[in-house]
Amino acid sequence: MSCEAASREPGRSYTVVGHGRRARGIEGPLAPAEEPVDVEVLSRRYRCRACGAILVVVPSGVGRALRYSLSAIAHALALWGYARATAAQARKATSTARARGPSSPEQWSSVRRWTSRASAIFGPGTPSIDGTLRERAARVATWLASHAPLGTGSVPHDAFFGGRFVHAR
Repeated sequence: MSCEAASREPGRSYTVVGHGRRARGIEGPLAPAEEPVDVEVLSRRYRCRACGAILVVVPSGVGRALRYSLSAIAHALALWGYARATAAQARKATSTARARGPSSPEQWSSVRRWTSRASAIFGPGTPSIDGTLRERAARVATWLASHAPLGTGSVPHDAFFGGRFVHAR
């Protein structure tokens, strides 16, 4: 909230009140080895009576204004950057869309865009932007893997679960 008002002061009515729910589509696999799916998650909305701000609460692993889950993005970066899979292979493991662009069917610009925006997606502490995009994707993937609750030693697998637990903006 921009006004920093208390959600409820003792003896007074609530300042932050329910403002409905909204369904939102999220794409990506539910686990590292599974096929990607489209799922719908409910976000809960709240309104501040003091300043009129709308707050949106989403489940863990759902990023702001992102079509893919944070786990799916982390997994794609790990496949492309760390495991050196092609962009097409990372797309197949992450996206339900099977149509590819006519000019470059073996490319997928999303992994490059996510790598460039990693700090905006995953928040403070994301590794620096030195090196090539693929090298940065590998560094981001290993950093995300370090946040997995139970590490397995497989960076793509651990990055998938670590992506859900990193503080996203």
